[in-house]
Formats: sequence, C-alpha cells, structure tokens
Amino acid sequence: MMKRWLIAPALALLPVAPAVTQEGSPIQAAATALGAAKVQTIQFSGRGSDFIFGQAYDGSSPWPRFTLPSYVITIDYATSSMRDDRRRAQVENPPLGGGFQPITGELRQIWMLSNGVAWDVAGENAVPAAVERDLRTAVEGRTAQIWMTPHGFIKAALAGQATPRVDEVRGAKKTVITVTTPTKVKLEGVLNDQHLVEHIETWLSHPVIGDMVYEADFSGYKEFAGVRFPTRIVHRSGGYPVLDVTITDVRTNVPVKFDVPEAIRQAKAPAPGPIVPERVFDGVWIMPGGAKSVLVEFRDHLIVVDAPDGEARSIAVIDAVKKLVPNKPIRYVINTHSHFDHASGLRTYAAEGATVVTHHGNIPYFEQVWSGPRTIDPDRLARSGRRATFEGVNGSRTFSDGVRRLVVYHYAGNFHNPGMLMVHLPKERILIEADSFTPAATNDQAPGGVVNLVHFYQAVERLRLPVEQIIPIHGRLVTMDDLRTAAANFGNTQLWER
Repeated sequence: MMKRWLIAPALALLPVAPAVTQEGSPIQAAATALGAAKVQTIQFSGRGSDFIFGQAYDGSSPWPRFTLPSYVITIDYATSSMRDDRRRAQVENPPLGGGFQPITGELRQIWMLSNGVAWDVAGENAVPAAVERDLRTAVEGRTAQIWMTPHGFIKAALAGQATPRVDEVRGAKKTVITVTTPTKVKLEGVLNDQHLVEHIETWLSHPVIGDMVYEADFSGYKEFAGVRFPTRIVHRSGGYPVLDVTITDVRTNVPVKFDVPEAIRQAKAPAPGPIVPERVFDGVWIMPGGAKSVLVEFRDHLIVVDAPDGEARSIAVIDAVKKLVPNKPIRYVINTHSHFDHASGLRTYAAEGATVVTHHGNIPYFEQVWSGPRTIDPDRLARSGRRATFEGVNGSRTFSDGVRRLVVYHYAGNFHNPGMLMVHLPKERILIEADSFTPAATNDQAPGGVVNLVHFYQAVERLRLPVEQIIPIHGRLVTMDDLRTAAANFGNTQLWER
C-alpha cells in the first residue's frame, strides 16, 4: 500500500537575495530572461499526470500514472512557502501497480509548507503531513518544489554559491550552473540559448535505489504577466516520470498568506522508541508500526517477513528481535513484493547476513538497483562490504525445522504486483499477506486493496489453506471469517476483468 511519498533533497530555506553576480554573467542573463527579479510570489496552473514513485507494477514498468484534471502551485519565494493543490483521477485500466488504485471519481490533495512546517488539508481540516509519517521529509520535499522551478533555481543561484560553466549536454554546448546551498546540497541547472532554464537536477539517497537523480525538464516557454515561464514541466525520479503537466496560466505577485494552523503548530511528531513485539502465537510475533514485520522462530534460526520503511525502521526491528530471541540469527527475510514501502529495509537484513527470499522475477531487478553507487548516505550493506544473497520463489517454498513449517506461496494474477507472495504457517493456522486485503477499522467499511480482494480470497481457497488468523502487513489483525465477509460484501466493487 502506497504512502504519498514525495522524493526530494534536503534543501535549505534559502533567503531571496539581490543579485550578487557580475553584470553580464549567465546567471544574471537568466534572471533577466525569466524576469526573476519581478517575482516575489508565483501561481502556475494546468493539467496533466502524476505518477506514484516506488509503486510500479514490476521492475521493468514505470511508476503508475494518474491524471490531473487540475494542478495549481502557489509559491512565496520570500518566505519559502508553498501550496500544492491538485485533483487526481484514475487512468490506469486495469489498475496495475500501487498508489491506492483504483480511485473512484476525483481525489483532491492539498499539501502546504510555511515557516518550515508542512501539513495537509483534508476537506476543511488541517492534518499532519502524510509523507512517510515524517514531517521532516515533507518539509524537504515541498521545499524542493520551490527551488526546482526556473525562477526558484535562479533565485537560489543569486543567493547561494553558484558557478557557471560551458559543457556538452545532450550533444550540444550549454551553460551549466552549479548551485551549492548552505546545507551543502548540490543543484545543477542547464540554460538554453535564450538563457532560459531547461533542466534542473539534484542527487539524493534512496534506500532501494541508492544515489538517485531527481530532475526537472522545462520547455515551451511563453510570456505570462511580464515573465517567461514554461508551458510543460516534467519531473523524473529513478529514471521514470513522477510529474508531467501542461501549464496554461501563470500569475505573479498574487497575494498569499500561508498561516500555520494552530493545531499543526502545536502538533509534535511522535518520539521514536523501541519496538514492542506483539505475540500472536508461541514463536510468532508482530513487530508493529505503520507497516508491520512478522518474526517467526525456528529451532536454530529466525525468519522475518517484510522489511518496510527504510533502514532506521529495520535496525529497530532487528534490535528488538535480538533482545527478544538472543543467540539465534535472522537467516531469511521474506519480501512479499517489490514495492518500495515493503522493500526499503531489505538491505539492512542482507548486511546482517540474511538471505532475501523474494519472487524469482524480482531478483534481477534488485541486483540491478542495488549495484549502483551509494556515496551520499552509505547504508549498512554498503559499509559492510557484503554481497546480498537471494533466493527466488517460483510457485512455493517450504521452510521447516521438523517442528515448525512455514510455506511461501506465489499467487499470480494480482493487479498490485505480479510477484505477490503470502506466507502460511499451517500448524498455527496463520496467514501473512500484504496489500491484497488491508482491513478497515471495522468490517462494515471497505478494506484497502479491494480490487484484489476476491482474487486473494480465491487463491487462499484454491490452495485449501487452513487459516484462522490473518496478519496484514498494513492494518489490524483479522480472521479468515473477516476475509470471507469482506470478499462477499465488497468483492462486487471490482471494475476490471482479469
């Protein structure tokens, strides 16, 4: 299940400063061509598509696409504040990949940033920013939206340390401007022959991909309200688009006031603490969190199911495991599927010496993306010098110590991911699954993953698995009867044929 994950570097809240470059420099020429000095606030709007990063159907597919009937960005450069107001609608048919597909109707999303505080607007209510449940990440991502605009980039170049040079870009000589922010984040922008910004990129660390380029392309400049602005903007992360919009209107120096709501001002991010395991059965524990891991104990080793939410989360789980069951190694970590919210902590287990068990089709993908450089923020695996070991599942794989059996099943035909695995403990009658059935707070509410609900239920029935309890990686602990009821009540909401 996808959390709204806006990937961006940790940019400082840069002040808007007067030009400090010499007259006639490429930076000043760009500022003049764009009309940057005239712009204190800007609002640009249009329509197009956005894409959910890290939720591709498989390793060779782009991020899932949604249409944007409306896209409105308002920025105050002087205060480093912004409002992103977009309406998103379903376009993938069938709805392959993650991202809470399918969306019925239009989903309006409003993301705010002011005074170094990020929050969202849901209906009439201000709520904490929902970017990985990490307010710092939301601030970084939304600040990046400000400085990854043509006017924002040139203002950053005028205010920070900037060096222009002539270099070959895509087969042509171009002016390239390197900007280093006060927090040592590096940005590079490329100017066209009219001194207009046509490309900006920066680099960030990602737990799956490693050193990753985050880039923006700008084309089709037109004059709006006395300034030049592109009519097409394309952002890419991990090699695929995350935004592709056509701009139809630009307004400058519009009055803006982004007051931080009092409820948000007083809200405090939860302090990180040790993970407290929840016993489900003798030798079986849930490691709770926004997404769970599940620990299964064998006679001389341990198996962990899923490694969500990055290295810090996996380190906390591993520490809790070692305290709970000392002197037994984690021999395997089972990956239910390749979406980043379920795979971003796998490398941490590989650094411990655990074998990564995943669908056999995922192994070439993980080997490829894990082979890239990790110089920005080296993780434990990069620092250890180890090579990750993988074991692929094709059909099923049984683990047993003579007393406990654990069986991993691949269930093909899932819209969410073609390599979906579920984990069954036959003796304990426990089933562990991800994203095919995400229970709501009560059984009378539609669960998440409804488009795959009947398919998942039929797979369990077809395999004749004895199940009493189901542990969803997202959502509350439920029973097989709960799954059966959900499939009966909400299975008819499927809109796509398989």
